[in-house]
Amino acid sequence: MKDNHRIQEIMDSLETGVREIYQSDRYRKYLEVQSHFRTYSLSNTLLICRQFPAATYVAGYQVWTKTFGRHIRRGEKGIRILAPVIRREQIANEDGSYSGISERRLAGFRQATVFDISQTEGRDIPLSLAAELNQKVRSYESFLRTLVLISPVPVYFQKIESGARGFYRPLDGDIFINEGMPQAQTVKTLLHEIAHALLHSRDLCNDRESRLRREIEAESVAYAVSSYYGIDTKEYSFGYIAGWSKDRELNELKNSLDTIREAVGKMIDMISSVTLCRSASAEYPGYPRVHQEALSFEQASHSQTEWRQ
Repeated sequence: MKDNHRIQEIMDSLETGVREIYQSDRYRKYLEVQSHFRTYSLSNTLLICRQFPAATYVAGYQVWTKTFGRHIRRGEKGIRILAPVIRREQIANEDGSYSGISERRLAGFRQATVFDISQTEGRDIPLSLAAELNQKVRSYESFLRTLVLISPVPVYFQKIESGARGFYRPLDGDIFINEGMPQAQTVKTLLHEIAHALLHSRDLCNDRESRLRREIEAESVAYAVSSYYGIDTKEYSFGYIAGWSKDRELNELKNSLDTIREAVGKMIDMISSVTLCRSASAEYPGYPRVHQEALSFEQASHSQTEWRQ
């Protein structure tokens, strides 16, 4: 079954690799780009979502053209938001006179137009620390089928219009993976979403702290399981985890190491069991076959007493 020493080596490499991201030129460029994207108010966020639900990175015309070297595609309709109007006013003394001192004050709002990155084209910019995985995977179809079988919820492969690589819906109990991605990216993404389904099906809290922890746990599990089977995802996973960490101390990762390690071991056991069963089914016709529907996590791991739910 699983090689615990190998798993520990992978876990050790995880923290080291993420720390190295913070020292890289990629991280510097990423921060430089992020500094140009404003944090919009709740009102403007609602306006953006209402007009352009799939929006991800939004900026004004001048930022796209002058800062990023991109232009707005012909025919694209801008997203209308409210921009503050700031005026400098003289500060009056107690006697009503003016001392020449002034300050900037909010005078009102005006309409402004912004565009999502999907409405632009031009120079590539580093929007994420996570690099696309383009390599092929050995026995790809067979391995992907095995992952679908160990998933505790149904898995669907289809085009995701929002641009997301995949997502897990805990309330509906299903996973969606964007079709047409490179093999390594598809496998890594499916592992990430399966990790969410295994670890976070009852964790519906959506505050920032919980979201950080969930994303770091899911990507760490995906990296470790991928690495165990010879699929190198560090170019994506290390940057992804660094991007979700609050600071360079990686406290979220450290606090979740036991959870991650247990989930990795469990998933490897499940993959090994399904692979063995499928191999035996092919070699010995009378051997019980693996059903094509997804196995529940409890069914696939009921004999592994070390798992704590």
